[in-house]
Amino acid sequence: MDKKSGFEEKLVRFAAPVLYKKMAETFSKFNIHPYDIHGTVIKNETGYEITIRFSQSFSHRVSTQVSFEQTMHPDEEVIHFFKDTAEKCKSLLISDYYKMIKL
Repeated sequence: MDKKSGFEEKLVRFAAPVLYKKMAETFSKFNIHPYDIHGTVIKNETGYEITIRFSQSFSHRVSTQVSFEQTMHPDEEVIHFFKDTAEKCKSLLISDYYKMIKL
């Protein structure tokens, strides 16, 4: 784990379990397993910066900022972020799959 501006990056699963549960539920609706993504958070003064990495080598990343309240009670904004990210992830996984088949 790296340091970013003095804040430690932690796994969503352990740092924000309620948020992780909502993320896993949302991604499962797109048939994406939690092991296909890598979610981390960095706690800062106003809440958490969530980063979700995905693709075959976890090289694609999407980030957003959420408040402490949204971490405990994910609202529509957070759910929308997860849905958009899940759609991107699914498209990329499908694309990677077809590229692999062509080899």
